[in-house]
Amino acid sequence: MRLRLAILCAVVALALPLLAEDAYLSIGGSTGVFHTDMRIFNPSYTKDIQVTAYLLAVGADNTSATTKVIIVGKRQQLVYNDVLQAIFGVGGLGGLRLKSDDDFVATQRIYALAADGSTTGQYIGGLDASGAKKKGLLIQLRNNGGAGQVGTFRTNIGAVNPNATAANVTWKLFDKNNALVGTAKTQVIPPYGVVAPTSIGAFTANCPSTAGTCIAPAAADLTDAWVSYESDQPLFAYSSIVDNATADGTLIPAYEDTGVQPQTPSDNSTVTFDVTLQQGKITITPSPEGVQPETVAKFRIHSIDLEHGFRLQNPSGTALTIDRTYKPSDGVIEQIITLSKQGTYAYMCTNTTCSPQHNSMYGTFVVGQSDGYQPPGY
Repeated sequence: MRLRLAILCAVVALALPLLAEDAYLSIGGSTGVFHTDMRIFNPSYTKDIQVTAYLLAVGADNTSATTKVIIVGKRQQLVYNDVLQAIFGVGGLGGLRLKSDDDFVATQRIYALAADGSTTGQYIGGLDASGAKKKGLLIQLRNNGGAGQVGTFRTNIGAVNPNATAANVTWKLFDKNNALVGTAKTQVIPPYGVVAPTSIGAFTANCPSTAGTCIAPAAADLTDAWVSYESDQPLFAYSSIVDNATADGTLIPAYEDTGVQPQTPSDNSTVTFDVTLQQGKITITPSPEGVQPETVAKFRIHSIDLEHGFRLQNPSGTALTIDRTYKPSDGVIEQIITLSKQGTYAYMCTNTTCSPQHNSMYGTFVVGQSDGYQPPGY
């Protein structure tokens, strides 16, 4: 129970409330000394608005979530202390979705009530569904101690899937030295599913555990760390860095990850291109333009009228094909070539007496990025 309360205390989100028609509050609930309060405001001067609240259970498919319709008067704020209990009559942890045809502002406060009546906590603003990300980064994370240890911090990470489709997510945890900790962790988040705030150590696969809590390998230096994720559905992900001495939390939102990992074919994969030779032109189908370096290509070469030649040269001018001629009676001749260099490849007919249109049988395509090559023609 103490661990669960510590996790709940760690939750934070955007510092500013959000004006939205479809908003998500990443976590809510009350357990032990921890409570969650919510406020909804209607900014309209002219009309009352209707907001539908959806209860998003942790770890569940919330396609058929329990709902409650809330009416907010014009220029009014509604107060919901212990929000899940107040709206839905339930305790424990869960997320909230708030949807309306009109604009509204929603905020939430999660706090711990101490024996002397003092509180520590943080505010959560509604997150608009359009702001979810398929690729995200959580940086400036710290995890080097436990509750009550002065001068140390702990980090928790949570997420919400604001989609009607399950999200397949891959998480990667990196330490202070930018080294991958353990191996990547895959996770399926159900439709409209909620991942409760969870210790950073759980975001690496097959991590060891202590007292049921997943922890990162001891060799990993998480005094400064970062996490990346990729998902086939856009997500809201967040992290909370908590001072172990004071329980004060700091929000680290998920930022867009703009990096693109180069894709290369597997050892056994090939891409097939049909090369048609005829008077006045060479046609390659599909176009090889834009394939990536190290692509293994199978060229299926055939002539449909006369005896032509075919040569493929890499950006350095080196011939990659075996020089020979191709007659219609030869049928299809296959040559397998690795397009290893980046730049402009040239192809041409090598039989200069094939037809009066021979000089038109020439072309180029780019592998990777262009190198500025200008074809000389004949």
